[in-house]
Amino acid sequence: MYSFRALAVIAFSLTASFANAQAPDVVEQSTGFNSSFALSTSQIEAASLSPETANRVNTVINFDRSQLANGGPAEDSFYQLPPLNDTTTALKPGILLKVQDFTNTTSFVTPPNTALSRILYTTTNFNGTVIPASAFILWPFSPKPFKQTPTGPARNENSTVKAPAILWTHGTSGFFASHAPSSHRALWYADAAPFALALAGYAVVGPDYAGLGISKSWDGADIPHQYLLSSASAHDALYAMEASLAAFPDRLDARFVTMGHSQGGGVAWGVAEVLAAKGDGEFKTLAEGYLGAIAGSPTTSVFSGLPGFILPWVGMMLRGIFPDFELSQWLTPLGIARTQLLKEVEGGIGVGTQLYLQAGEDVVRADYDETSWHAGAYARLANAGGRPFRGPLLVVQGTRDLYIPYDVTTATVRGTCDANPAGDLEYLVVNGTGHVPTLDATRPIWLQWIEDRFEGRALEKSGCARTDLASFLPLDRYQSVGNSFPQFAGLPEFSYQVPLGP
Repeated sequence: MYSFRALAVIAFSLTASFANAQAPDVVEQSTGFNSSFALSTSQIEAASLSPETANRVNTVINFDRSQLANGGPAEDSFYQLPPLNDTTTALKPGILLKVQDFTNTTSFVTPPNTALSRILYTTTNFNGTVIPASAFILWPFSPKPFKQTPTGPARNENSTVKAPAILWTHGTSGFFASHAPSSHRALWYADAAPFALALAGYAVVGPDYAGLGISKSWDGADIPHQYLLSSASAHDALYAMEASLAAFPDRLDARFVTMGHSQGGGVAWGVAEVLAAKGDGEFKTLAEGYLGAIAGSPTTSVFSGLPGFILPWVGMMLRGIFPDFELSQWLTPLGIARTQLLKEVEGGIGVGTQLYLQAGEDVVRADYDETSWHAGAYARLANAGGRPFRGPLLVVQGTRDLYIPYDVTTATVRGTCDANPAGDLEYLVVNGTGHVPTLDATRPIWLQWIEDRFEGRALEKSGCARTDLASFLPLDRYQSVGNSFPQFAGLPEFSYQVPLGP
């Protein structure tokens, strides 16, 4: 559920520790961080951190801050909101606020022969309040051409006038403004999806989600990230697509496939649900270009993961939806103190791992019950699945996923198919793969699935169907996790790290 490649440096290679809900060790890999952060003595004492834990938190924060392009949203002028000139027309969702047509990628690690743009636009939170948000568009060097098919709609033989679009919905990057993928040097998922898609010829539209990138509205009100609320982030994604088409009408094809992973897998599924509900109304124009969705390792049961992860992250913003909620209903005093520290330092997943998963330290109340009113009510609002959806929908799930349990996704798929017997949902089960690596293992499949949708080919399996994928070689011969991580960008003295230099 909580997926990104940077986390692998401290967590994915130590799955045994995670299985026991313990934080992995952290070793400083480089003294060349572009950050010199250190927790204060008062912060360490208030959060009851051991010297070892404090050092680990410092290391992770310095690494995370070193991954911010141009210093992140706090220092990058792109994220400064333009003034509203006409509040009667501007305060609607899907309005384009700012366009950065050319984003200088010196501070990014995007692949050669890709180009980057960024936009600000309006969306809504779950309560319906119109708020600003940010997104990126990663452009291919050459748009992918498509052929006509006998059964498909008419297409140009070489569709090079506009780039076919992928609406990419990312997995958990964090909970604060600095965790926006548009400000991350690798756009958060790097080659796992956005780079691979752009290099395959697609324009990748990547919403940050509300609360990430832009943290305050025009009136100074905070914009919390409504974590794991799939329908809210699905609206963020659809409004980002609307704004991107308005920004680049001559460059971006209105036809698009939605693809997401983890939190974003739930969001991609949520897009299919929102279009089923509003595809003949508010999103009619977008629905006309919608070709289907891929939900990789999707969040469909908010509280099925480790409570030490989920409860603080959801609890931080829950009062914005349920005003009577108190964090003390879920967390111990230690958990509350650690959450306060997480807010102070704007920590991401790696910091949360250290704060909440230390052996012998209870951050969740012993009497916490996931069937309690607030947990149950939020799950009903947040979870994707079990409702009508606009197909086709490809759900991809690995059987050794530590964050999104295979049996949970299987149950959601079964319930969704029971509720939509005529819907086109293919469930691709990948034997032996973990959370993010499932994307790598299935890349040829989802790239072909996307191409088939643009070329108008019929589905290989219609209705509700299951496909099982096994490894070509024995599983123990494969590297199971990523072990390569970007550290520096834009500095020629580090060009020796890539083949033949710059």
